[in-house]
Amino acid sequence: MKPILLYLVTEDWYFYSHRLPMARAARDAGFDVGVICHVHQHRERIEAEGFRVIHLSLERRSLNPFLALRQIAALTRIYRREKPALVHHIAMKPVLYGSVAAWVAGTPRVLNAFAGLGYVFRATTPKARLIRPVLLAGFRTLFRRKGFWTLFQNGDDRAVLEQSGVVVHDRTAIIRGSGVDTGHYQVHDLPPAPPFICVYAGRMIDMKGLPTLRAAFDILKDTAPHIHLWLCGKPDHGTPGSWDEERLAQWCGTHRNVTWKGHQQDMAPIWAQAHLAVQPTWGGEGLPKALLEAGACGRAMVATDVSGNREIVIPGRNGLLVPEKDAAALADAILQIASDPRRCSAMGMESRKLVESDMSAQGVGRQIVALYAHIMAGPSGFQQDSDPLHKIEGAVIDNDGDHGQEPCQFPRDDQSIDGHIGAEGIRIKHKK
Repeated sequence: MKPILLYLVTEDWYFYSHRLPMARAARDAGFDVGVICHVHQHRERIEAEGFRVIHLSLERRSLNPFLALRQIAALTRIYRREKPALVHHIAMKPVLYGSVAAWVAGTPRVLNAFAGLGYVFRATTPKARLIRPVLLAGFRTLFRRKGFWTLFQNGDDRAVLEQSGVVVHDRTAIIRGSGVDTGHYQVHDLPPAPPFICVYAGRMIDMKGLPTLRAAFDILKDTAPHIHLWLCGKPDHGTPGSWDEERLAQWCGTHRNVTWKGHQQDMAPIWAQAHLAVQPTWGGEGLPKALLEAGACGRAMVATDVSGNREIVIPGRNGLLVPEKDAAALADAILQIASDPRRCSAMGMESRKLVESDMSAQGVGRQIVALYAHIMAGPSGFQQDSDPLHKIEGAVIDNDGDHGQEPCQFPRDDQSIDGHIGAEGIRIKHKK
């Protein structure tokens, strides 16, 4: 019987958009993969991948404790019925609710994944300040339990939770991003300029830096009217600070160099027409999918100097970093790259190399299966005759977030697997 791996996310669209490379790698390694999420419009697409879909509604914005208890109870029933060998919780509320449910249900192995620390840890509003200590106390109780692991997309986020006493360092790992299909997102020559096209792709919310972006283009519309901005994405009304459609339309109506293109199912054609990716995030990211896709398409980048962005924007090599909430610095960085086409093109090629190093769908798939193998081979163990993990090549996953070049094969049926955590990081090794 195949070991069961369950993913828990809030929305089906998020799983389909962000987590397919990991889930496909797990499926190909031999796991029976299930996805627990709010089902809206992607059930058939997810099921077509060979994954079972289990509906569960997790209201992202609700703080109702009675609703939370009902949702945790429903999740506990799912875990008891499914008896997963491993559960993989993704983002803040699934991590919290899923960890409680896994504890109550007796699920042997838990991987809690943070795609950035989000509003609660980054915002300075009274609401965030009220929730933060309660959340940290809950995480300390849960994350230090036997069989619980924590996955980050960058070292800055891990350092925050380590300094808060939330995670055990030896049960953490870093995998940079969720993987991008470098076959679909291919390099294209830069289009003719002017106009010079900048693209912001993401949710239309304050924390993504939209106020800073607007202020920067207030400057550029007068000093460099040939520089245009395309906004790709939609409001997220479940997140504080979301911009509504009226506000976005008003911005575009008063700025001839700004165009809101709405949600894009496929960003590859957009990046083919663009020159520069812009990510003016406040507070931090996990590792922005928009920058991964832009990098795969060979585009230079300008982003704020915050966690997540720093993982993929190397100043002077493939882009520029600027202080957060500094509109003048953002406008100046955009203008620098727009004024030097050769530099823009060369930076774009470096972006592609960086993505290919360990951020492609194939690379991330190898890394996550290596981590699953290590967790499965932990103290709770698993039966060798049901080991699905010998089919996929592994990868070195360093605790510092740098991924080495040394590959390692998972064991054949006549070999055993030994997971080792050393000073240099997590390595999966095999022995006769």
